[in-house]
Amino acid sequence: MRVEKEVLRKQIERNLKVSFGKELGEAKDFEIYRALGQAVMENIADNWYDTGKLYEKQKQAFYLSAEFLMGRALGNNLINLGMLKEVQELFDELGIDYNKVEDAEEDSALGNGGLGRLAACFLDSLATLNLPGKGYGIRYRNGIFNQEFRDGYQIEKPETWLKYGDVWSVMRPDDEVIVTFGDGSVRAVPYDMPIIGYGTNNINTLRLWEAHSLVDLDLGKFNQQDYLHATQQKTLAEDISRVLYPNDSTDEGKKLRLKQQYFFVSASLQDIVKRYKKVHGNDFDKFAEFTAIQLNDTHPVIAIPELMRIFIDIEGISWEKAWSIVEKTFAYTNHTILAEALEKWPIDLFSRLLPRIYQIVQEIDRRFLIKVNEMLGLQLASIHNLAFYLWLVKEARKHIIAGDFTTWKSEMVRQLSNRL
Repeated sequence: MRVEKEVLRKQIERNLKVSFGKELGEAKDFEIYRALGQAVMENIADNWYDTGKLYEKQKQAFYLSAEFLMGRALGNNLINLGMLKEVQELFDELGIDYNKVEDAEEDSALGNGGLGRLAACFLDSLATLNLPGKGYGIRYRNGIFNQEFRDGYQIEKPETWLKYGDVWSVMRPDDEVIVTFGDGSVRAVPYDMPIIGYGTNNINTLRLWEAHSLVDLDLGKFNQQDYLHATQQKTLAEDISRVLYPNDSTDEGKKLRLKQQYFFVSASLQDIVKRYKKVHGNDFDKFAEFTAIQLNDTHPVIAIPELMRIFIDIEGISWEKAWSIVEKTFAYTNHTILAEALEKWPIDLFSRLLPRIYQIVQEIDRRFLIKVNEMLGLQLASIHNLAFYLWLVKEARKHIIAGDFTTWKSEMVRQLSNRL
């Protein structure tokens, strides 16, 4: 991308005045970094938009990962755009140390190692090779921790890359979705980051989801001066996207981990289905022809029963047809076969937090055992069916007491007609 130095200088000066109320000679390194980043985003806006429009009607690869270790964006983006030399020359002329400006950027650190770095390289490669691809993950407010040593011991401190916002992220409020758990719902707000290919006009997207509560403040409790509980729901919702890999040594930690995984998977699949329907309507026969979903290790595998839920419960597709589409849509990257790396969830926790997903997992298991002629398949199927009927009676009783049994019954009949 060719940008004249004088044009770039004027963009930076304008951005400094708009964002910080300063002229170039007064600005700090961080402020210049932000102004330069805004200028880059302005210059790539058309190509980014055109890339999205071009790929709407093509088959796309969607990469779901709990980690994206992208690293600092400024230097990488300038290199890929072919703008680094011009920026360095401009800064030399202005008496600005480019290295200090580049160092002012906080590292997003949304990954922990090889898994996250693989995801980042995968997106970079897709963009450089002009392939239609998009990443989905979580916009952790605190990524991998900052490390200090005190008296010979490691001290972990939060990594605060979003303290002053992020110049490379664009909030897309129109694409917000609701994610529902067994204990309530949260808003999933998407932020898009451009993935700029090297030496090409192609710009792909990494969409990261941030969790927010449906209601930020319980005004009644606040007015009662119960300030702690007045914002409790807001805090609990935001915890979902607060920290990369929270400690899961307790049941509460396991619950948060599972919430994180379902949160970004459900939001991403809702987004993917919405975009498919925008072009193809309700004809899901072609879904697998236009959609390939790659699961990066075990964290996003709950996407498989979640897509089944969307197809069956929301789109009204039969189980057999939905499973046929799902089988053709997903692929999986396995990073290790070590037992400690293969996630397991207590059934009690899983079934309480994600009751419908648990039912679907049971049904997938039941059908698989029968398909492979497992000796215990029919016996386990009977146990699964009994558990389902017990759940159904329990739910019916609950809705009779609540006074909305007729509405609930109508919805359950619709769902069950597609279940088996």
